[in-house]
Amino acid sequence: MNLFKSEKKDKKHTELSYQAQFVNQKLDRENPIIQQIISETGNLAQTWPNIQLNELKLLTEKLQQDVAITTGEVVQLGSITFLTPNPANPKKLIETGLTWENATVKANMENFAIETVNQVLNDETTRLDDQVTYNELADALAEFLAASQDVAGFKYGDMPELPSSDEYVNAVETNQMFDLLPQRLIVKEVKATDQKQREEGTPVKEKTTTEVKAPAKQPTAHKAATKTAPKQSVNNLAEKQSVPAPAKNIATENNTVVIAELIKAFKVQPRFFKTKSVDPKQIVVPESDNYVDVMMERETLEANTFIQQAADKVADSYRETLSQNVADVREDTKPLNDLLATDWQTPVKDQIKQRHTKDYGERLDKSIQALDSDYKQAVADEEQRHEQTLTKLEKQLKRDKEKTTVKLTVDRDHIIQNEIAQIITTQKQYIEQEVQQLRYNRAEFKRHKVIDEIISDQKEANELLTNNYRSLVNGLEERRQTFIKEHEQALVTRQASDEAQAEKERYKLENANVLNLEERRDHLEKMKLDLEGQVGQLQADASKWQFRAETAQEDLDRMKQQVADLNKQYEQRLKSDRIDLEKHQQLTQQARQAKLDKWLHPFKFRQQNTGKSVGK
Repeated sequence: MNLFKSEKKDKKHTELSYQAQFVNQKLDRENPIIQQIISETGNLAQTWPNIQLNELKLLTEKLQQDVAITTGEVVQLGSITFLTPNPANPKKLIETGLTWENATVKANMENFAIETVNQVLNDETTRLDDQVTYNELADALAEFLAASQDVAGFKYGDMPELPSSDEYVNAVETNQMFDLLPQRLIVKEVKATDQKQREEGTPVKEKTTTEVKAPAKQPTAHKAATKTAPKQSVNNLAEKQSVPAPAKNIATENNTVVIAELIKAFKVQPRFFKTKSVDPKQIVVPESDNYVDVMMERETLEANTFIQQAADKVADSYRETLSQNVADVREDTKPLNDLLATDWQTPVKDQIKQRHTKDYGERLDKSIQALDSDYKQAVADEEQRHEQTLTKLEKQLKRDKEKTTVKLTVDRDHIIQNEIAQIITTQKQYIEQEVQQLRYNRAEFKRHKVIDEIISDQKEANELLTNNYRSLVNGLEERRQTFIKEHEQALVTRQASDEAQAEKERYKLENANVLNLEERRDHLEKMKLDLEGQVGQLQADASKWQFRAETAQEDLDRMKQQVADLNKQYEQRLKSDRIDLEKHQQLTQQARQAKLDKWLHPFKFRQQNTGKSVGK
């Protein structure tokens, strides 16, 4: 549960993405009825165990209607935890800390949102966890309820009103359990003083409460007035604390209104036949393709109308029975008479006189200390105000001290009598509250008895309507078979007509094919005559081309002989050119060698030339 302290989330984003997840699920998914409900609940079959809030609303309502109310059984779901996207990573889900543990669907259940809120508020682990404050818990529940309205589609009247912090703390300290109801069952409670104002024609603001919640907390404005108001003088106090007249018993009237509202809200929810997306007003004949669907749609709408009318009549009958049963409930007034007959005033008077006679010496100091305390509190609350207000408070303090000092001495006996009257008034109010509580308990007993009878009557009414539904199923099936036979006969007749038409079209097509073949035959005969003339022409041309071919062969042989002679001449010339080339290369080599020797040995060459000159 300490997940309530997780980082703050984007509220709009969370509401749009709020969803739930089955944990340790105990739902009997092998049950054919439950399998059918799951298949008809959005995409639950594909996303299991995750489920959207609108799918959870639809699932619990169908389980309550088709299983819990019809059979009287309690449907076990297991535990359901609620998830929200992680602000750091919106694609990842994290737990909100809210869990509907050991979730069940009962016949008298309101909705899953109220069951979850009651579960969380009454959870012992959460109550004992010092790390979880009620403000954090209330924020998480408020976010959950907002998502239940936005995503699941609940109305405001279907949601509970969360208790205040004081109410929650009081419930934890006194070990009381919350049993919150939808806001549509909240009753208007009018105070006795407000009733008097109504009689005088003065506008009155009404206060809204529920009988299941703890007493409403004191308004903040009233607390502030109690803190800052100066002490009343003794005379004023005595004048204002006269014993008020007994207030009218509002609690009994309100519970009577609650019972009347419960009886008025009694209704039965019959099971209707499913309709198809077919227009029942369209005109069809037995041979039409959608004849059976249209006729069955008409019959189904008529059957659903009959079921609704029967359900309304059954509900009216049971409302009359419930009203009569409430009137017959007898009330036990003995505890009230015993309480009112007790003499409790004399001991209270004696005790007050003894206490004030003994302790009167201390009252003056205590009163002055109380005035000082009030002054300090007023100064602390008004320290931001102007100095003129502070001066006024100091003067008021001085006057109050002087007035209190004088009056406490003079009016001691009067104070005793006044406090006696005050205590008596308080005790009377306490007794009146006890009386109202006893009357309220009787009214609650009557209300719970009415609720039990409503549940029993709903079961009986649903069984009656279920039997009517089953008989209508058989009747509709007989009508369906009749429509199918009419449709099949019409189809056979239409098939014979279609076959005759098809045979006629086939004869026309074959006749056209015969005419087409005759035309093609005449065309082919004409082409045959043309081809025979072309063959004669080609034969004449063939003799001419054969003579030309023989002449061309002789020319070809002659040209081959000329080419052979030229090849021989070319080979002889090539051989001669090779011999001349070799000789030329040898002479070139000798000249090059002689030039090289001359360049390498100039002295030897010069010496040889000199020797030759001397010999000469």
